Amino acid sequence: DEFNRISVEVLSVVAVQVKTIQDAVRAKKKRFNFLGEEISLDPTVGIFITMNPGYAGRTELPENIKALFRPCAMVVPDYGQICEIMLVSEGFLNAKLLARKFITLYTLNRDLLSKQDHYDWGLRAIKSVLVVAGSLKRADPDRNEDEVLMRALRDFNIPKIVTEDLPVFMGLIFDLFPGLNVPRKRDMEFEKTVRQAVLELKLQAEDSFVLKVVQLQELLDVRHSVFVLGAAGGGKSCILKSLNKTYALQKRKPVWSDLNPKAVTTNELYGYSNVTTREWVDGLFSSIMRDISKLSNDSPKWMVLDGDIDTLWVESLNTVMDDNKVLTLASNERITLKPSMRLLFEIANLTYASPATVS
Repeated sequence: DEFNRISVEVLSVVAVQVKTIQDAVRAKKKRFNFLGEEISLDPTVGIFITMNPGYAGRTELPENIKALFRPCAMVVPDYGQICEIMLVSEGFLNAKLLARKFITLYTLNRDLLSKQDHYDWGLRAIKSVLVVAGSLKRADPDRNEDEVLMRALRDFNIPKIVTEDLPVFMGLIFDLFPGLNVPRKRDMEFEKTVRQAVLELKLQAEDSFVLKVVQLQELLDVRHSVFVLGAAGGGKSCILKSLNKTYALQKRKPVWSDLNPKAVTTNELYGYSNVTTREWVDGLFSSIMRDISKLSNDSPKWMVLDGDIDTLWVESLNTVMDDNKVLTLASNERITLKPSMRLLFEIANLTYASPATVS
């Protein structure tokens, strides 16, 4: 998976290994010489690789590797059908029409809104909103389905939409769901605790600030990794601290661990094998994640990465951020992200993040 994230010099070694195996299969051997070692061969062996074409942090495949594999191009799936099936499985009866509205909104968003690095109107974005819509539907089964879906689309996209795009987005929502104006689903008790937390941090509990804290909580309910984006002095750290303080006031015993990933090299972040002694040297992030994942209680546990994103370190977190939720280290150790753990990035922009990371 993600094959072309391996550096070129390693790929050429892989090419030699793959060729040895393929030659042995062709010769129908039972045992064969693999890099100076005699090993047995299972004739049904197959090697499959997935990769994204060239962009930052990826390498082009060398010719000797290309010659060993047969390429297979993938097409974009029919979002409409996927959306409809997921709506049905979440319990919506009028799924066909709602799916069409959903996909229309996302297509128009892609075309009409400004091009921001953090906008993603692809399949993963669609999927997470559908999960939200399902939970809203089950929480309020008697409400009209149009209203449920509109509320999910509106309340989960507004936090990431920049100010100048907001009127366009709201216009699209009202065009697709004419005459509907559903109030936000609010948890007054939670908002009261947030206000108390903000005041205890000696800040002003303004409505817009409290709303951002609540939006962050809503996102953390459905996504296990969240980017908090904004210029310096925009209040990113304060929002995180306020939500953390809110947890503390709710007696939920939050755990918070932050680090600057750019302060150390990628090896020091994830760990590496010492070349001379062959010993495993543990990394900063991997040891933090392992320690947190050993805590057995249900309290919210945050790993906050506060520092600029660059493809070199963030691509290794792709498996943690997607549905696998596993950090795979070079030592073959796998650390899983527990349900109570969250990955937060506090950054100014996503200029150097690849499309795979954003989605």
